[in-house]
Parts: sequence; structure tokens; C-alpha cells
Amino acid sequence: MLRNKCFVWCFALSVLFVGVFYSQEGQRGASSSDAVARLAESYLERAEESFDDGNLAEAYKQVTLAMKLTKSTDSEIIPNNVLIFARTVYRNRLNQIQNHYDADAFIDIKENLASYPEVGTPEITKLVKQIETRVVADEKAADKQNQQEFYDRLEQTNKSSKETIDKIAESIESSNEATKAMTEQMTENMSKAVSEMQRSGERTNKQLSMIVLLIVGIMVVILIVVMLIIVIVRAAAKHSQIQQQQYAEAFKLLAQNQSQTNQLMIGGIAGLYSDDGLKLAGSSTWSQSALPEPEETPEEKEELRELAAKCEDLGAKIDQVTARKNNSKNVSELVFKLATRLGCRQYEAMVYFCASMVYDAGFLSVDENLLSAEDLTDEQRKELNKHIDMAEDHLQFVPKRYWQVFDDAARFHHENMDGSGLHGKKGDEIPKIARIIRVADSFNALSSRRAYRGGTDKDSAVEKLESQPNIYDKDVITALKDIV
Repeated sequence: MLRNKCFVWCFALSVLFVGVFYSQEGQRGASSSDAVARLAESYLERAEESFDDGNLAEAYKQVTLAMKLTKSTDSEIIPNNVLIFARTVYRNRLNQIQNHYDADAFIDIKENLASYPEVGTPEITKLVKQIETRVVADEKAADKQNQQEFYDRLEQTNKSSKETIDKIAESIESSNEATKAMTEQMTENMSKAVSEMQRSGERTNKQLSMIVLLIVGIMVVILIVVMLIIVIVRAAAKHSQIQQQQYAEAFKLLAQNQSQTNQLMIGGIAGLYSDDGLKLAGSSTWSQSALPEPEETPEEKEELRELAAKCEDLGAKIDQVTARKNNSKNVSELVFKLATRLGCRQYEAMVYFCASMVYDAGFLSVDENLLSAEDLTDEQRKELNKHIDMAEDHLQFVPKRYWQVFDDAARFHHENMDGSGLHGKKGDEIPKIARIIRVADSFNALSSRRAYRGGTDKDSAVEKLESQPNIYDKDVITALKDIV
């Protein structure tokens, strides 16, 4: 009887201890969430004060910090009060940039619009497009002015060269006239001397020879002077020609760099919703696209918009089946950023963005019990891995021109750089989209929270991926380090 009572008391104390422990853990979690909420509210108050004072730059900075804090919580949803005020601040800030253009501020606001697409409204999108259009127009005007200045300088150089040549010609003509006069004078003097010698008969042959030598010496000096003048004229003409060639080469370089300058002035990162067809500059093999160059027509743009909407709906279904909250959104956004960082054109990066929302579409054909199983046998794991070849039935809505990218994303996103993946491809044999998704998916898995473990901080996640060059593309890892 005594033993039973002791057992009951021990059990009661254990239950009490466990209850107190979990109560404290819950309080600490709630306290952390409250601290984040208070800090976000503080940023929002500062943003409102700056907005009331007319300091839009500071209000923009503070409200962006508030959105970043609120979206870093588990809910990942920006509160309505923060979102509504953020739209007001962003709209006014864009109006300010439109009146007084600031390239750095414009690039920053477009980056944040890409990170927080909820802020985007039709009015904000229209303002962004108007500013970009104005920048392109201003850049074209500047290029036109530079070209006109070049032509003016070239004309001025030609004019100066012509004046120099004219002056040299005048000098030569004057020298020729002087030489002619001197020759005539010498001839006359020589004639007089000969006549005098003949008349007087007192000159000797020696004196006559000296006179002849003197005349010959003078003629040689005159010839040397004429030759020097010719050399100077040729050197001046050659210098003028070289200068004109230099100006022409400079103009060619200016024309070659014109399109690149336009792109850099507009901004390196465009919003995901952008209506323009801007291309991003790149310098590696990543920028060599296998996709056709898009036609800048409303039909092409609308086709890509509809494709993104369908991929978003399908991605939500995949996340629901696989129990991975926001996986489609997180991976696709990271793939877009990595692709642009690696130098892919914006059009190509947008297609990558769509394909990376549905790369796991094959899971929709896998038994749901298999997806929810905690411990898998080798046979079950092989069955699960078949999802990479089962996506085709769910991607029939993809236009034929984009099909290869979607198929590569679905089939080869489990390939490793050393060839140890599911299909055995290695290195550059693995399609670009698959290499990017491989990194983005693994990084998202490491840094996201799971039911069975806590998330890893981003720096540690990057280090872990970087330590496995046999699996992940080192160029994509380098781009990831620059982004996060």
C-alpha cells in the first residue's frame, strides 16, 4: 500500500514539473514575439513622425524596417496597418524620386518592392514604369548631347587643323617668294660681279671660284630650309589625322557602351511584376540563354503573367501535399535573385521563377501516405524519388517555348556536381535551372523551421552548402553569399 502511494506522489510531481517547464517555454516564446512586435511598432511610429515632418527618405527607411521585422515572424504576414502605411510612403517616395531623380534610391525601392510584393499596387507599378521610361529618355538625350559635343569637337579640330595647314602653306609661300627674291638678287649680283670682273680684268680665277662656292653654299642652305618646312607640314598633317582617328575611336566606344549605360542607369534588379522587358547585364556563361529572345509585345507579357499565376496556384497545392509552408514562394523568389545575380537576362530569370514554383509537381502523383511517413524503407525511398519523372502530367499548361526549362527543373533538381545524383548527370551536364534550384531548395530547407527540428541561421546554412562542392555548384553558392 505504501509503495503505491509513493508511486502516485512521484507521478504527480513529474506531471507538475513538465507543466511548469512547458509553461515557461511558452512564456519565453510569447515574450520574444512581443519584443519583435514592439520593435516593429517603434519603427512604424518613427516612420509616421518622419512622414509628418516631410522627411520621406527616413519614413521609407523606417517603414521598410517595420515590414522586415513583422515578416520575419512565423506568420510571415505584414499587418494591415503597416502595409497600408507602407504603400502610402512608397507612393510618395516614388513621386519625390520622379521629381528629383536619385538612381541609388530608385534601385533600393525596386529591390524592396521585389522583397515585399504585397506593397505593390497598380499606382506604384505605374510610377515605377514612368520613372524607368523617363530615365531611358534622359539617357538617350544625354547620349545625343554627347554625340553632338563630339561632332562639335571634331569640327573644331578639323577647323584648327585647317587653319594650321593654311598658316604653314602661307609660310611656305612666303619662304618661296623670299627664296625667289634672294635667288634673283644673287643672280643679279653675280652678273654684276662677272661683268665687273670682265671689265676690270683684275679679278683672279681664285676669287671667281670662291664666289661660285659661296653661291652653291647659299643654295644648299635654302634647300635645307625648304626640306625642313616640308617635314614640319607633313608632321602637322599626320598629327591632325591621328587626332581625328582618336576622336573617331572614342565615338565608336561611346556608341558601343550606350545600351549598357542605359541598362545600368535603370537599375540592376527589377520587380517581379515589372511590365518592361529590360535585360540584366551579365559576364559569365550563366548569361548565355537557351531561351528565345522575347518579343516586346503585350501578348508575350500577358502570356508570362498568366503562366506565373498558374504556377503559383499549382505551387500552393504542392506545398499543401508536402506539408512545406511557403516552400514554393521562398524557393522561387530565391531562384529569381540567384539567376539575376549570376547574370541571366530578366526574361530568363522570370521563366526560372515560374519553373521553380512547380519543380516538385511530381509529388502530386505520389501516395500521400508515403509523403507523410516518418521512417522510410529503401523501397519506399526509391518510390518517393520517382517524383522527379512524374511531373509532366501536371505541367500541361506550360507553353511549348518554355517546356524545356520546366522539364529540366522537375527532372534534374536532385543532381549532384560529382554525378552522384538520381540521374547521374554531373558538372555542366546539369541544366542551369536545376543547379540553381538545388542550392535554393537546400538553403530553404536548412534555414526554415520544420516540425521535427529548429531552423539553422543563414550564415551557417551557407557554410554547410559551401562545404559540399561535390553536390552544389560553387558559382551559385558564391551568388548566394552575396545575396544573403
